[in-house]
Amino acid sequence: MARLRTLVPIVPETTVLPEQFRLQAKTDAFLPAKRLMVAVLERALGEYELYAARTDGRGRRQLAEVEAWFASDEVRWPFSFVAICEALGLDVPFVRAGLRVCDGQARRVARRATGGT
Repeated sequence: MARLRTLVPIVPETTVLPEQFRLQAKTDAFLPAKRLMVAVLERALGEYELYAARTDGRGRRQLAEVEAWFASDEVRWPFSFVAICEALGLDVPFVRAGLRVCDGQARRVARRATGGT
């Protein structure tokens, strides 16, 4: 989840409610299905981060696949992006916005590394 926090920055104008800071004891928080959902999301974030900086054909194809998963609004499949976010209490548009920020940063780094402007 540390990677999720770094990829989804909190912008200054975001309103954060006090109850969002309280740790709430939820009995289902450590159920195997939720742990698996966290693992799937972490894996997708890791792949997004890895492939966003790649400029080769294979890297771009892998990025397109991961981007399609994040962009999908599918909710019937339990391990779709939206279903995972809903189960974990994450705001879908906010996570997607964080991905766009990460993508922009990775592209700038890749351009600098290859001598682009």
